[in-house]
Amino acid sequence: MKAVLTWMTAVLSNQTAMAPVPGLDAGLTLTLTGPGGGSWWIDSHGLSKPGTRTPAARITASAISFPEWGTQRSSWRDAEVSVEGDAGLAAQYLDTVNVI
Repeated sequence: MKAVLTWMTAVLSNQTAMAPVPGLDAGLTLTLTGPGGGSWWIDSHGLSKPGTRTPAARITASAISFPEWGTQRSSWRDAEVSVEGDAGLAAQYLDTVNVI
């Protein structure tokens, strides 16, 4: 799972930097729990280590579910994805996630 997530987050980082959603400079964090999981800071530059910055929203989901909704084989809205903070910004970003 770690190899899958490493590849997917690298692609997602590039996609995010190439076409950032409006307002993404406020920053988000993505935390994937379970096998291979971790946390990432997301802004208009892509994904990086979260550090100590305060995000506009925190997105949390299981690592096992990410390959399915992260490739739009299913909707993140139907997965157990939790959002705390600016739900509008998080939803706007999550709607663009399509790692291919």
